[in-house]
Amino acid sequence: MNLIQARLQLTSYSFLLVFFISLFVVIIEPAPSDLAFVVSFLALLLSGRIFVSRYLKFFFYLVAAYLFANLVSSFAWKSATFGGRYVAITIYMLLIPLLMAHFTDALGEDAVEKFYKFFFIAAGVSGFIGMLAVFRVAPGPITLYFKADDGLRLSPLFKDPNVYGPFMGSAGLLMLGNALRPDVGRQALRLISSFFLLGMMFLTFSRGAWLGTGVSIFVMSTLILLFARRRKTLVTFIALSTVGSAAAISAGVYMLEKLNLVDFLFKRFQLQSYDSHRFQNWANALQVVERKPLGVGPGHYVGRTHFPDSDFGLATHNIYLKVAVENGWFGFATFFGAICVLIYLLFRSIKAQDDRQPIRIAVLAAIVGQFASSVVVDSLHWRHLFVLFGFACCEIIVFQKQKHIKRLSLSYPPMPAFQRSNNLSTS
Repeated sequence: MNLIQARLQLTSYSFLLVFFISLFVVIIEPAPSDLAFVVSFLALLLSGRIFVSRYLKFFFYLVAAYLFANLVSSFAWKSATFGGRYVAITIYMLLIPLLMAHFTDALGEDAVEKFYKFFFIAAGVSGFIGMLAVFRVAPGPITLYFKADDGLRLSPLFKDPNVYGPFMGSAGLLMLGNALRPDVGRQALRLISSFFLLGMMFLTFSRGAWLGTGVSIFVMSTLILLFARRRKTLVTFIALSTVGSAAAISAGVYMLEKLNLVDFLFKRFQLQSYDSHRFQNWANALQVVERKPLGVGPGHYVGRTHFPDSDFGLATHNIYLKVAVENGWFGFATFFGAICVLIYLLFRSIKAQDDRQPIRIAVLAAIVGQFASSVVVDSLHWRHLFVLFGFACCEIIVFQKQKHIKRLSLSYPPMPAFQRSNNLSTS
C-alpha cells in the first residue's frame, strides 16, 4: 500500500467514525450520517483496497444475490426514478456492514471498540436531548422532539418514534453487554447508561420497540444463563436482573405519574384504529406474493402517500412481507438467508469463554429483537439495523482471528528455555 492509498484508507476510516457519532440526527435528508458515509465509501473506493473477510464470504455472496433479486424484480417497476432511488438506499444500507468488516479485518479489535464508542456517544447525546425534551427545556419547536398525532411520543431529531425506539433499545442492550465484559472499566457508569437509554426507548411508546426490546432481553438472559461460565458475569447479571428491574419499574411509575402519561400508556397497550387496516393489508400482500413470485419491484410496496401510483393503500409495516412482495421469493430467500448465516456464525462465537462473550450475546439478542419487532414495522432501511449487522460481522472476524492465533500457538509451541540456551551456546 503506497502513501496515497494509506491516506485514503485513513480518511475513509475517519469519516466512518463521523457516520457513527452523527447517527442521532436523522430528521433531515440526507442526514449528516449519510453524507459522512458517502465520503467514507468514496475514499475507500479510491484507495483501491476493500477487504472481504474470508470468514464472511458466504454472507456477502447471499447479499450480492439479494441485490441481483432487486435487479430482477425491477422489471416490474412502475417508476424507474422512484424504484432506482429505493435501490440506491438499499445498496447504501448493505455497504454499512461491508465497511465495518473491512476496517475490522484491516485494523483489528481496536476498530471495533471505536465503532462501539462512537455509537454509544450518538445514543447518549440522543438520550440527553430526549431528556431535555421530556422536561420541556429543549430549545426549538416541540415537533423536533415529539411525533405522532397525539404529540406525546418521544422522537428527538428522528422522524418516527417507531424508529427511534428500536435505535435506543439496541443501544441500551449493547451498552449492557459491554458493561458485563470483565475487561472494561467503569462498569457502574455503563450500567446506569444502559438503563437510561432503555428508559428513553420506553418513552417513545412504540409497541414495536417494546416488543423487540422485550424479546432481546429474553434472548440475552437465556444465552447468558446457558453459555456464560464466568462466575462474575453470572452474578453481575443476576444482580442486575433483580435490582435493575425493581429500579426500572419504580422509576417508570414515578415518571409516568409525574408526566401525566399513565392513561396514554394504557391506551398504547390497546388495539389501535389502524390495526385492522394493517392486518387486512398483510392478507392482501400474501395474495400479491402468489400472483407475482418475482416481485413488484423495489420500493413499490408503499402507501399512496409516498407513491401516488402505488397499487397499495398502505405500506406493509412488516419487513418479511415487504421483501417477499417487492423482491419475490428469491429476494426473500437470499436476504433472510444472509441474516440466518450471520446469526449462525455469531451464535458459534458465543460459545467461546472469552472477555468479549457478553457483547456478542448482546449483539445477537439485539438483532433477534429487531426482527421480532419487524413483524409490525418495516425496518428494511433503518440505519441502526445494518449497524447491528456490521457489529455482528466485526465480532465474528475478531473471534475467528483469535481462534486462528490460538490454533497457531498450539501448532508451534514456544521453545523450552533449556533448548534456547543450548542453541545460543552452540551458535
